[in-house]
Amino acid sequence: MIYIVAAVAIPLFVLFLFLQPKYKAMIAFFMMMQCFDVVPTIAFGMYVWDYGTILMLITAVELYARKPIVKPPEHAYLLVLKIFLAWLLICFAWSLLVYQYPLVHTIKNARYMVLGYFMTFVFIRLFSVQPESFELMLKWIYRLTFVLMPFVLLQYLLKKQIFFGLVTDYQGSIRALPVFLPFCLLNFWIIASKFLSSQKLAVHEYCYALFALITMALTYTRGIYAAFILTCGVLIWTMSRERTLRFSALVGSIALGTLVLAILLASGLAQKVGGRAVSGIDLLASRESSTAGKENYDTFNGRLGLAAERFALVGSRNPLIGYGFLHEDDVPVEVRHRLRFGTGLGGTADDPTAYAKYGAFSNYNVLGLYSSDIAWADIVISTGWVGVLLLLAFIMTYIFEHYRKVDSVHPMGFAMKTGLYLQTVMIFILTVDGNSLYGSVHIPAFLLAGYSLTREPRILANTLTLRARISNLMT
Repeated sequence: MIYIVAAVAIPLFVLFLFLQPKYKAMIAFFMMMQCFDVVPTIAFGMYVWDYGTILMLITAVELYARKPIVKPPEHAYLLVLKIFLAWLLICFAWSLLVYQYPLVHTIKNARYMVLGYFMTFVFIRLFSVQPESFELMLKWIYRLTFVLMPFVLLQYLLKKQIFFGLVTDYQGSIRALPVFLPFCLLNFWIIASKFLSSQKLAVHEYCYALFALITMALTYTRGIYAAFILTCGVLIWTMSRERTLRFSALVGSIALGTLVLAILLASGLAQKVGGRAVSGIDLLASRESSTAGKENYDTFNGRLGLAAERFALVGSRNPLIGYGFLHEDDVPVEVRHRLRFGTGLGGTADDPTAYAKYGAFSNYNVLGLYSSDIAWADIVISTGWVGVLLLLAFIMTYIFEHYRKVDSVHPMGFAMKTGLYLQTVMIFILTVDGNSLYGSVHIPAFLLAGYSLTREPRILANTLTLRARISNLMT
């Protein structure tokens, strides 16, 4: 079997080396996105993400050997991001040289953050060397997600798993969290920006927006619902501030929202989705008057307790560096026993059922040092308080620069600029309800690189062709 795989993989790899960088980047990014959940996440003992990262690094070597056609952007938030990336490298070196963690485990634990944030500058280089590559990648992402989203709905209707991504049962229904959801929402914000500014939409854009809402609804995730509601508020406020919001379009969007609600009611989705959505609103309002409110209170307090506990652990160990890139298998027993918040472990890399077997004969639940409940807990463990402050500085600089340079222009139109900004903000919000900016960093890296094409009109006019409106991403 291994010879057959090698016979196929080697010629494909040689062919890959002869492709243009923009096509190399598309293939590599597709693999980093776990092939959009259409294949298993692990192949031949290695994550598909790792294969994609290797291919992207090969592409990066070629990109940095080429001369850019367009001058790379100069944004304050990118400077802060470079400082943060340099700090990650310091934390990585500290983990190896001072803490003396095992080399392989340290690389495994550091690769998602270090390589993930580095991808921002790889994409920026790509868009400078081949300026058309951003639009090309975005078009194929649009088409691919358009094809895949109906299968999310079909998966729900059949009550049978189709994708290889995260799929669980929720009250007898399929609960799916597709890896490509951030790009579905990115295109939703682009379409919503165009609609609210009274731009003409194609039929497929209305269909896409509807499928994106259904895909989001079927996650049954309160944090995503709450982040979506907050981002909708940011959308309305931003467009009002920039004077691109049209009142008639806002009324029309309310009417379309009512239609979507009617579809949910007719399909039976409304009760489950509505319950989770109201629960998410309760979470935002910190209400505790009902059973759902009590559940939200416990969940919210659990996340706060998790973050506070990890910050305290870092404060007692090394506030500047934290624990560095300490692998879960190498966590000292005395540290593990101090944990009161976190996710229960099943086992180690060598014995995946070790802790589960131990728990079967005792009431002690072995908690992990890392958790997907809130990103800031993991970030402070790996980068210390300095890393947290640098990342917060990056977020604030990015948001501040967006509103300070309100007259800056994106080559694909204001809707593209707004959509990229909103989806990045939504990812920032989800750091308190997931591992955003700690894991899957290649997604915000792509968004940030695309947003970095935004320039002052006089600068952009000298480098790229301006368009009156965003191109049709389907065609």
